Order: sequence, then C-alpha cells, then structure tokens
Amino acid sequence: MDDNFEIIETFYQESKDLMSAMQNDLLGLEENPDNDELINNVFRCIHTIKGSAGFVDLTEISSFAHAQENVLQMVRNKQISINKELVTVLLEGLDCLKEMIESAMTGTNNIPQERIKSIIQMFDHYTSQAQKSDVRKEEVKSAQIYKLVLNFKEDIFDTDTDPLIFLLELNGLGEIIEANTNISKLPALDRLDPLRFYLSWVIFLKTQASKKEIEEVFLFVKDDNEIEVELCEESYLEHVVETMKDKKIGDILIEKGLVSDEEVNKALAAQKRLGQILIEEGSIMPNKINAIVEQQSQVRKFKEMSTIRVDTGKLDKLMNLVGELVITQARIAQLTSKKEKVNCIELSVSADSLERISRDLQEQIMRVRMVPIESTFSQFFRLVRDLGMQKSKKVQLKVYGKETELDKTIIEQINDPLTHMIRNSVDHGLESPEERKELGKDQTGQIELEAYHESGNIVIEIRDDGRGLDRDKIFSKAVEKRLISSDAQMTDEAVYQLIFNPGFSTADQVSETSGRGVGMDVVKNNISRLRGTIEIYSEKGKGTTFKIQLPLTLAIIDGMLVKVGEEVFVLPILSIVESIQPRKEHVKSIDCKDEVINVRGEYLPLIRLHEVFNIEAASKNPSEALVIIVQSGKTKACLLVDDIIGQQQAVIKSLDDNFQLINGITGATILGDGTVSMILDVPALVKLSE
Repeated sequence: MDDNFEIIETFYQESKDLMSAMQNDLLGLEENPDNDELINNVFRCIHTIKGSAGFVDLTEISSFAHAQENVLQMVRNKQISINKELVTVLLEGLDCLKEMIESAMTGTNNIPQERIKSIIQMFDHYTSQAQKSDVRKEEVKSAQIYKLVLNFKEDIFDTDTDPLIFLLELNGLGEIIEANTNISKLPALDRLDPLRFYLSWVIFLKTQASKKEIEEVFLFVKDDNEIEVELCEESYLEHVVETMKDKKIGDILIEKGLVSDEEVNKALAAQKRLGQILIEEGSIMPNKINAIVEQQSQVRKFKEMSTIRVDTGKLDKLMNLVGELVITQARIAQLTSKKEKVNCIELSVSADSLERISRDLQEQIMRVRMVPIESTFSQFFRLVRDLGMQKSKKVQLKVYGKETELDKTIIEQINDPLTHMIRNSVDHGLESPEERKELGKDQTGQIELEAYHESGNIVIEIRDDGRGLDRDKIFSKAVEKRLISSDAQMTDEAVYQLIFNPGFSTADQVSETSGRGVGMDVVKNNISRLRGTIEIYSEKGKGTTFKIQLPLTLAIIDGMLVKVGEEVFVLPILSIVESIQPRKEHVKSIDCKDEVINVRGEYLPLIRLHEVFNIEAASKNPSEALVIIVQSGKTKACLLVDDIIGQQQAVIKSLDDNFQLINGITGATILGDGTVSMILDVPALVKLSE
C-alpha cells in the first residue's frame, strides 16, 4: 500500500506541473491561435495526464482527460479552429480536471457529476461539429485491420511508462481482434526482475483510424522502442476475420492453449471484489479487510504536501558538507576523549572548521529551499484574463523577473496577498475601455508584476496604469471613520496607508470581486507575518504601484543582540541603519508626551523598549544609553536600548502555536548559552511609533 501511495502522490505532483503549463499555453494560444508548438505542448500535457491517470487506476479522470484530448487532437489536425470561446471551454475543463484530481487525492467526492457531464458534452459538441463540417464526412470510411509489432525495451518501467496503457488506448481506437504475446525472453522465476519488461506483442487491430492516428498512440516512446504499424493484406484479413469473429475471448484463450477451460469458468464465476472473494473463501477475517480499507481511506485524505524539486548539484554539495561535518565531529570527539591534557590549538582549529562547515551547510540548505517565483506569477495570467472578461475590461498582464528565487515557504504564503492586490488593480485601478478612450489612453489597461533583489531583500511590485488612488476621497473616508482628525497633516504615502485599516473601503458599489473593505487589512497582516513591508506610490490619473519588500528566508536571520534591563533581544540587522548616543539637547518632547531625536536635522520618533515590554531598564536617559536607528520601508524610528552585545545568526522559532501574539515580537530564538531571546518585529514597532 505504501508503494501505491507514493505512485499516486507522484502522479498528483506531476499533474499539478502539467496543468500549470497547460493553462499558460492555452492562454498563449488565445493570443497566437496558429502557434503549432503551443498546440502540441497542450496536447502532450493532457495526453500524459490521461495515461498516468489510467496507470494509477483513476479511470474517471482518465476518461475526462481523454474527452479533452479528442478536442485538442482535432485542433492539431486543423479540424477545429482555436478561438476565445474554445479556450474558455478548455480552461473550464482544466479547472474541473484539477478539482477531480484534488478530490481523488483527498478522498472527498464533492464534484457534481452534472458539471463533469456538462463539460464533456461541450467537448463532444466541438468534436461532432468538426466531424459534420469535414469535407470527407460523406465518405463512409470502412474499417481496416492493422498489424502492430510492439517490442519494448527492458527498462521501459524506468521512464514511468506501463505498456498496458498503450493496449488500452488501442482498444479505444477500435477492436483488438487478436493479440499474440511473445514470452520467449521471460527468464526463470528465480532470475525474474520485476522492474524489467520481457514481453512483446503482435496485435491485429480493426479500426477506422488512420495509420498516423495509430502511430500517435506511441508518440512518446516510438523513438526508443521498436514499434511497427502496417496495413494487413486483404487475403490475410479474410482469414483473420473468419477465425476470430463472433468468438468469446475465453474460447480464443482456450483454443490458443493460454488457459484451461476450468480456469476460465472459475474466473467468470468469481467476478467479485477481491475483499469479498477472500472473505468468502475464508482466507481473511472481515475485520482485517475493514481495517485495511479504513487505513487506506485515511491515507488518501492527506493534505497537499509541499514539495520542491532540487538540482542534483546542490544535493551533491550538501552530501560533501555532511561528510566534512562527520569527519570534523569525529576529530573533536577524539581530542576531548584523550586522557592527557587537550591540545587547545588543535581543538580551536577543529572548532573553527566546524563553524565554517556549519555555515556552509546552512547556506547550501538555504539555496535548496530557494525556488523561482515563476510558478506563482504564471497563474495570474488566467486570473487577469477571467477578471477582465467579467468586468468587460481589456487587460494585459506583463511579468518581469520571474526567475527571481525566493524561499519556498514565502512563495506559498505570498500567493493570497498578490491575488487580492491584482484583483483590486483590475476592478478598481483600471478604467473601462470607454473611460480610457476619453482620457486619451490605450483601451487595453496594463498591469505589471515584477520581482527583483534589493538590499538583501526580495521586492515584488504590482503596477497599473489606471486611475490611481484618490487622496482626497481616502482622507475624507478616514475622517468619517474617525481614523484621523480633519485637520491632520499627512503625506500622500501616509494617507495611502490608511487603506490597510480593517473595514476601510472607498468603493461606491460592492461587487463580488471587492469593495467590502475586508481585504487590504488581511494583505497587510499576511505580509507583516512574513516580516515584510508594503509601500504605495500613486498618481491620480496615471496609476498605482504597490511595493512589497520581503526577506529572502524565514528560517534564519542575521541579528544584533541588544540588552534592555536583564532581557536580551534580537534585532534583524537588515533593519538597522546606525547606532548613536544622542546629546541631551537633541532629545525633544512633543506635547509633553511624544519624544523625538534630532539626527542631523531629521527628527525621528523615540521608542523606549522598556516601556513597550514593561521591563526595568538600566538607564532611561537616552544621552546615557544607546539609540539604534531602524527603518521599515521609508519610515525610520529610534529604539532605546541599554547595550549592544554583538552580532549573531538566529534560528527563528515561531510562537504562534503556543503563545498569544505580542505586538513588537515576531518570534524567538535560542542563544548559545541555551536561553531564549525574543526577536523584535521592526515594522510593528515603527508603526507603533507613528
């Protein structure tokens, strides 16, 4: 059962990749309907999914994929033309296929059969219309018999290919009237390798399909295996038909001496489920079968596993580093086990070597976790297309920097925030074609999605050339909701940040896409949880840019250990601008409450960490303590600490599962002496200062 589970899981992961590629190519066909390469790519994807589904016994999925494959086959043969309507049908079929595979993997049968039948009927409509419009429709094509010689290589199983799939496909093209199996290469049982293939066939197929259509069944294996397809001579056809027609397969098997009469009768009488047969024969108790069925049901209800494809070169480097680590660890163990005095120089050298290997190992593991953001970006082409059609807007999505690598965990969690912002760009950001024409703009709105590296972080930008944010409208709405006072003096960027408040919306109408004010606050919270920041730049009438800054990884950070009273905190180094000890006259108070520090003419808010976390500080006077200037986005603030201990890498441990979230704390780490230290959340602290 474990092997079967692994095979199904492999099918699941490979199908996801194939369906993603298929979706992108279908969207490409909408723009370039005559691109034969894209048509062939889509056909190969659905053909592979169909075959693999049949191999793992997911017959309903295989049949559905086969119906979609028939349409694409006619597209390849130029019997059906690609247009927007057909692409929409194929995409809808792809969505249904995704849900069917997901349902099969999780064991939840929640897809209405009516929907599946409806889509198959749409596929059949296209194929039947193509057949009716074919100029050769009046010609009644008589069935012909082809002789197929199939000699597969012994290592065909190594390519995840089961030759049985080809026999099933041939049977779908017509009627296999004779199949002779050559077992001459089959070794004795004690020398039989179950992972090798020893059989070959001579098959006679009665079909209306052409030779080309038959050969396409073996499209992906014909170059590496001996596959021959030829039309039989008429005299031999008569002999084959006469000897094979009207006979049952059991009679033919008995005549050929492949099975006995008793075996055929026993097999026909025992056409029941395996479990039922075994129980009735007394081979196994019913409770044992029920336990296995229940266990298999639970295994099938697995959540989607997060997997990652790794370059073998990276794995080789990891293996080499692990080897070095083992050698160094053995060396240290040998030195410390000596009865005589330990040689400090040798121990120090070994410790330095251990530190170097550990750091190299850590960096290599980080590289293994880094994957291109392309898979996340590519799915938004479909989202933009569908939303544009729904909103009657012409939209074009452009993607840059899709090869930029990001930690796998961050990629998985950034999808929802990006989806919401792109929805907003299409729904609220872009004008209708009529509005754009009146404004002298191109009727097709542009949305750009870009990823790049900047200052040790990953930056993702979402840009549109739409109407831009209305500063006055946002300001008025914020005053109405009592978020700010009517006489507040705020920069444009500070006003734009107000849209991230819960329940905030300036939409005049609530649509099924957006306008309820329940999205942007979730976007901000999700990005903050990833230790990221989001900035907004907008110009009325010209467009809006959302700039998201994210760390490369969530696993390890370079941190500065700072002391406040008896507590030691970790401050991410990427957030630190500088550290100073201000003069007394540089510390100012505003309304006898808020404090700022004059840093070379720039007034920055002062955050007293001992007050934020309610702990006793060694010094409360900024001129006698230390001030660390930190930055989140474009905003700076000053953190008051007692001392700086030094720099250290910190392995981040999440507190979400066991502790209540504390504003200003993003996680924890374990220091070298075994004590637990909290990691400061700089964006949250800076927001607190605002």
